[in-house]
Amino acid sequence: MNTAQNDFALLLKSWRAKCGVSQLELSLRCEVSQKHISFLELARNSPSKIMVLLICDALEIPLRDRNTLLLAAGFAPGYRESDLSAPELAAVDQALTMMMNQQEPFPAMVVDDCYNVLRANMGAMKLQGFVYDVQRPEDFPETAGNLLHGFFAPDGYRDLIGNWSDVAPCILKRLQVEAWAAGDNSGLQELLDELTGFPGVPEDWKQHVPGDWQSPVLTVDISKNGVDLSFFSTIATLGTPQDVTLQEIRIESWFPADDATRQFFMDS
Repeated sequence: MNTAQNDFALLLKSWRAKCGVSQLELSLRCEVSQKHISFLELARNSPSKIMVLLICDALEIPLRDRNTLLLAAGFAPGYRESDLSAPELAAVDQALTMMMNQQEPFPAMVVDDCYNVLRANMGAMKLQGFVYDVQRPEDFPETAGNLLHGFFAPDGYRDLIGNWSDVAPCILKRLQVEAWAAGDNSGLQELLDELTGFPGVPEDWKQHVPGDWQSPVLTVDISKNGVDLSFFSTIATLGTPQDVTLQEIRIESWFPADDATRQFFMDS
């Protein structure tokens, strides 16, 4: 048994258990024998590169963690992690800009897997300026750089969210599911721990029972200086990413849930 075999064996067993897939089921998905999967987990066999990728497809392992599995098996990473402004991502970057522009005058943001804001349209800038009471983007507080910090941090705008007690648990539950689905290389579990550690976040958020909502979607209701805003959001991702960065980004679009909110953004 060599180090590479042992490293891969441990990762394979961990991912299979994480996904709740038996050795038999994994073998059927990969069209190999159960014995072969067992030998891989016992580090008695070394996987080929194709076998590693078959397993990754079968377990729907994120690209970042596929690179880790490839390295553990003794192969070079198979997926690049490019900066969003890199020339090879120009077409995608233009598409993201187009989507944000089409969302105007309503907010849209491109965020990474840990909800750090990478791009924002003018509608998002207007909303940020309103909740943080600043006029220029360079004056936004550090909290504004992460979408979820704004919801939970004491220096964010959670005090402006009238239904925060319903919104916060829903966000945390969604984040928990995302953290479970992501690999150990993701910062989602760390982000979840950070958010739940902020003062005022209820310890029983996992047991929270939703209220009697009148709307078919949970809205975020913000009130400040006599202005009441209500939003619901959509999340879009790229369909066939082959770059780590592209798999992890998403486009958050906020839509007005009532006429008053729509008018707020329609007014220049």
